[in-house]
Amino acid sequence: MLQKSLFALVSLMLFCGTAYPDSREKLQVIQLEAEKGNAQAQNKLGVFYEIGLNVNKDDVEAVRWYRLAAEQEYAEAQFNLGEMYEEGLGVTKDEAIAKAWYEKACKNGWECGCKKYRHLSENGCE
Repeated sequence: MLQKSLFALVSLMLFCGTAYPDSREKLQVIQLEAEKGNAQAQNKLGVFYEIGLNVNKDDVEAVRWYRLAAEQEYAEAQFNLGEMYEEGLGVTKDEAIAKAWYEKACKNGWECGCKKYRHLSENGCE
């Protein structure tokens, strides 16, 4: 999980420009876009809550935002939601639900979702 958090932080810094002093302003813009239904912004906001970037760390809130994006077929959010279920973060741990979200992410082109789906399939998760 530490590896995922580190990856997410580095990705955010590169993708969102969060290393700049105006990162709180960027958070506000992302929040507004997420509330309008923008799946990419919803996923980003989920990451912010999951790692506690400019907000209080809140796995339940992260799951809420991931789910909103995932339900719009946003593959990265489907993968992130799968990880939350696999780890039991913000939700009850459930590898079958995790596997289902990984499968959706895979079908939507997210290669990491394919790998996680295969891993859970090989280890007997049904």
